[in-house]
Amino acid sequence: MLFVNINSVATVFPVNTDDTNSLESWQREDAARLLALYKAYRAAGGLKQDDFAAKFGLRSQANLGHYLHGRRPLNIEQATNFSRGLNVPIDRFSPTIAAQIAGAAQAIGPHPASDVDSEFVPVQRLTVRLSAGPGAAAVVAEVEGSLQFRRDFLSSFGASKDSARIVHVTGTSMEPTIVDGAVLLVNTRNREPRTGSIFAMSYGDDLIVKRLVQSTSGWVARSDNPDGNPDIPIDNSHHVHIIGRAVWMGAKL
Repeated sequence: MLFVNINSVATVFPVNTDDTNSLESWQREDAARLLALYKAYRAAGGLKQDDFAAKFGLRSQANLGHYLHGRRPLNIEQATNFSRGLNVPIDRFSPTIAAQIAGAAQAIGPHPASDVDSEFVPVQRLTVRLSAGPGAAAVVAEVEGSLQFRRDFLSSFGASKDSARIVHVTGTSMEPTIVDGAVLLVNTRNREPRTGSIFAMSYGDDLIVKRLVQSTSGWVARSDNPDGNPDIPIDNSHHVHIIGRAVWMGAKL
């Protein structure tokens, strides 16, 4: 009990010397882990509480005891002091404070430029493969990473990171223009047929890459390598759907 004399009248104020109930459950768990670590430290010949407190910035033995017994919540400063004194990472006794420190470091650390400001933008690389041959069975495309392209390079084709996709090519029907194993940059925004341009297309259940040519009888999908690769008419009976125009190729030398 604490007695305070005000105007010569003795007024009695109860003092709660145990603040354990004011701590959240994770803070009490932190204190229990911290106490166990300190006991192990002492058993190994570590400093007594008063010396430990003086050396590692915990001010006093009483103050140190408040933290060890969960009567006072740890903060980042004192967690750092205990970490130095016990020679253990903070997450050994307080995963929550360790996460707070990591979050703060990320918030104030260097950040990559946003897509709006960056000179380069990521273009999704898909698992789907386009056939420059007999045809590759169409499957659901999944993203397997990305490649970085200059924003102005994409813009020169009327593409953006949202409309551009990277796909792989298998087969030799488009050689020598497109070699087996090449990767293509496809602009899905550009689906308007244009004679002489190369497009990624779905053909029935297959995915193909061909050059569109407007002949006297209509549009056809044509291989650059004519050996055993007949034209494919672009009409309703052949179920050809343009996915996008191929605008760039990357391949091994």
